[in-house]
Amino acid sequence: MTVSRQNADKRPLQPIKRLLGHVLVDGGFISDHDLERALQEQKHSNEMLGEVLIRMGVLAPGDLSAALYAQGELASCEDALRSAAGARQLLGELLLTAKRISPEHLDLALEEQWRTGERLGEVLVRRGRITRNELDVALAFQKRQAGEGPVSDRFRLGEILVATGQITREQLDKALSRQKYTPKNVGDILIEEGVVEPHQVAYGLQVQKKLLSAALIAALAFAGGVYAQETPANVPMACEDSATVKVTARVIPRLKVLVLRQRPKLVVSGADIAKGYLDVRGASLIEIVNNDPRGCLLVFQCTGGVFREVHIQGLGREVQVGPQGGFVPLPYAKGRITVELSYRFVLDENANPGTYPWPIAIGQAHLTSGSSVSATGAGADVLVDRIE
Repeated sequence: MTVSRQNADKRPLQPIKRLLGHVLVDGGFISDHDLERALQEQKHSNEMLGEVLIRMGVLAPGDLSAALYAQGELASCEDALRSAAGARQLLGELLLTAKRISPEHLDLALEEQWRTGERLGEVLVRRGRITRNELDVALAFQKRQAGEGPVSDRFRLGEILVATGQITREQLDKALSRQKYTPKNVGDILIEEGVVEPHQVAYGLQVQKKLLSAALIAALAFAGGVYAQETPANVPMACEDSATVKVTARVIPRLKVLVLRQRPKLVVSGADIAKGYLDVRGASLIEIVNNDPRGCLLVFQCTGGVFREVHIQGLGREVQVGPQGGFVPLPYAKGRITVELSYRFVLDENANPGTYPWPIAIGQAHLTSGSSVSATGAGADVLVDRIE
C-alpha cells in the first residue's frame, strides 16, 4: 500500500467509520485488556472481532448487536453529534463520561469558576484540560440532548430494544403510535402492554448509556483530529481536516455473514396446523460484510419435515425457498449491513404440533466470475441466475 500527502488537494476525505473495538471500549462494553486479547486471538483465526469476544465470554450477543447497529452512525463528527439522545447532561458530566477530565480536574475547575465567574468550559480550556475544538463539540452534543438539532433514532431506547432482540419492530411501532396520545415514555408503555419486563427496559437504558458514551468519545476524537471528515456547519473549527491523504491499495475479496441473533426453536401449535402456516417475526438478525462489487449469495440451509416452503422477508423483497433451502442474491453494499429477517413457514400437510430445533441455518457464498450459480442436492430451490 502506498500513501502520499497531497497538500494541494483540499477536498475532504470520505467519512471513516469508527472501529468496532473503539465503540466497545469507549462504551464500557469491554476493557482495553479484553480488546487486546481478542485482537491477538483474531490473528490466529478467521473470525470477526465480535465473534471472538463472544467466544471469549467477555461480550454478550445483545451488546454486540447494539454496538454494530450504532456503529454506522459514528462515521463523522456530525454523525456522532446526531446520536445525542437521552436527557441533557451538564458539561462537566459529559467530559467525565468521555474520560477527558478526572473528578479532581472538575473540582478544581468548579472552584476557579466560582472565584472568577467564568464559564466552566472556558476555565477548562485555559487550564489546558481540553482544547477549544473539544469544548465546541461537547457543547454541541449538549445542545442536541436538549433537542436543538437533528438526532438519530438509532440511539433511542425503543430502537436499542429492537436491536438487542428484546422486542420486534412491530411492537415498537405500536408503542410509538400509542405514545402520541400519552406523556409516558416508550419503556413504560411496553411494560404496560406486557411486551417486556422491567429488567429488559433497564438493560436497554444501560446499553443506551454505553452507546452515548461511545458516541461522545467519538465526537471528541474527531474534534481532536484523530479522523478526517467533512466539517459540520453548526460546529465551526471543531472537526476540520488538517490535510488530505490519498490511499491506494489492492483489495482482497472478503465476504462474511455473521448471525447476531436467531430463535433457537420453532414452536408449532394446533392453531398453526389448522391455518396451514406459522409467522415468526424478527427471528434472525444478521450482519453482512462484502467488498465484492458483483454482490454475493446468502445461503439458506433448511431442515425439512415441518414445512414445505418458507417465505423470507427483510431482504428488500419477499423470497421463497423449499425444504432443502436455496440461494438469495444480494447486491453490493458498502460497509457492514445489518438485516432483520422474518419468516412465514407454510407447514407440511403431515406436520404435527410441537417444539422443533430452528430449521434454518444461514451462510454465504462468493459469486464465481462469469458463471451462473446452481444449488447442489436433490430438490434445492435456486433463486439466482447471475449478478452482473
